Amino acid sequence: MVAEEKPAAANSPEESPDAPPPEKLEGEDAKDLVGIMYSERKWVVPAWYKGVFFWFALALILPLSGYTAWKRVTFTHLLVDSVVEPEDFDNAPAPAVKLPQGDTGAVVDITQYRGQWVLLNFWATWCAPCRDEMPSLEMLNRKMQQDKRPIHLVAASVDEDWKEVNRFFGETKPTFTVLWDKDKATSFSYGTRKFPETYLIDPDGRVAAKFTGPRDWYNQGTVQYFTEVLTGKRKPIS
Repeated sequence: MVAEEKPAAANSPEESPDAPPPEKLEGEDAKDLVGIMYSERKWVVPAWYKGVFFWFALALILPLSGYTAWKRVTFTHLLVDSVVEPEDFDNAPAPAVKLPQGDTGAVVDITQYRGQWVLLNFWATWCAPCRDEMPSLEMLNRKMQQDKRPIHLVAASVDEDWKEVNRFFGETKPTFTVLWDKDKATSFSYGTRKFPETYLIDPDGRVAAKFTGPRDWYNQGTVQYFTEVLTGKRKPIS
């Protein structure tokens, strides 16, 4: 029995030697790529265009940087002022302060400090807020002395008995000057009726700022305030 011969299958394009090669898809050969995404053309930016762009960007950045710096300084001043709370005293001439250092009879006239700043504090031992702020006043004075700042701190007590002042400080005497305004005449000349009140007197003998009530005189904001005022970086009243 003879097997039936099956017809030969047609050759596939891959097997046929005479079949044309398959077409390449776009992107298979880098040399044949087209489109700007695959372009080998070198793009050259004119020098004048670069210059215009540079100066235009610079013109935008510089004012913006200056404005940012100005806002930062202003914000810092406002932040410090919110801590220290200086009050305007119309730059009025400071009333005379010529008081004894307690019951010793030695009189101190603050005009001897003319040419330097004076921080004048009116207080009393019977005033609880006054007592509370004394340690920070002491620390502020030490800091200003350490940094060699041109300022003198003077605390004028309105106590009727100097023994109370001595008892308050004890054996550890303060680094600042303590005077005795026994009859309150000097404090009244500044308009002080409630205690404590503090006045910043400038080198020309004028009241640059007033501080009503107690303060923490030795925090970062207060130290920065006095440092900047004494070095001329800011005015006592913004």
